[in-house]
Amino acid sequence: MNLLKKTIIVIALSGITFNAYSKEGKEIFDNYCTTCHSTSMASMFNAPAVHDLNAWSLRKEDAFKRAVEKNTSIKGDEKREENIINELLNTAINGTAKGMPPKGTCFECTDDELRAAIKFMSSKE
Repeated sequence: MNLLKKTIIVIALSGITFNAYSKEGKEIFDNYCTTCHSTSMASMFNAPAVHDLNAWSLRKEDAFKRAVEKNTSIKGDEKREENIINELLNTAINGTAKGMPPKGTCFECTDDELRAAIKFMSSKE
């Protein structure tokens, strides 16, 4: 096999490997979310800052209320965190009228990768 064919195969396989790689929440944050959710910029964008538990608790409470409105069978703490994260994920996927772009501009991110970023940002560290 000549060098050109080998190079093309290596490049193609590298691309497949890169796309198949599941990014960690911190990596997604660092690459896509930091502009609006960093501690120095979040207030400018009216976004909850990374690891700001007070700001995220407000977003989480609103998310849980939306989840209950959509599914009145949700009661109390039953799968509360799962429902909250899923509702925050819906917001991230669709963006907001207040300025968050759909998927936070990470169009290639999977739902699980976005979920990991949300969990990372809304956690203590």
